[in-house]
Amino acid sequence: MRRVFIVVFLFLLLSIPKIQAQFEGTLGLGVHAGYGAEVNNLGGGIHIHFYRTNNIRFAPSFTYFLEDKGENMWMTDLDAHYILPVSYSASLYPIAGLHYSQWKYDASKGNGDSEKDWTKNRLGANLGLGFQHDIAYRVRANFELKYQFIKDYSQIFFSAGIGFWF
Repeated sequence: MRRVFIVVFLFLLLSIPKIQAQFEGTLGLGVHAGYGAEVNNLGGGIHIHFYRTNNIRFAPSFTYFLEDKGENMWMTDLDAHYILPVSYSASLYPIAGLHYSQWKYDASKGNGDSEKDWTKNRLGANLGLGFQHDIAYRVRANFELKYQFIKDYSQIFFSAGIGFWF
């Protein structure tokens, strides 16, 4: 009887990693809204989450910011997340990635400070922290706070989103 108990205990102990959710190779799509401190405006966009492994996820995204006084901006990011589960339905994840943005100014809509239109394209990097919570079957809410290192336009960016994974 004691041997049976030990064998069953070892079997259960070895099967614990198999009990965790399996996300490897899955894909998620979602929308997000955010605020950029340097652009000083609200933006909205889409994101894709691709799980390379259960803990490593790649997250390309696109965000367009509303125009204000002739100035507008859009950005695309390619981030990597390392998922750290904190409970059955919640996880934290550090964020690191690449950033590309285009900043435009239309003098005809501006406040008169500049007499010429201009466009600036910027390459940068992202570092931050995110939180996700599974709110229903295959539905996930996420919140991210990241610092974007961009020449002349570095900023803090906060976003909240909802996504669905397949």
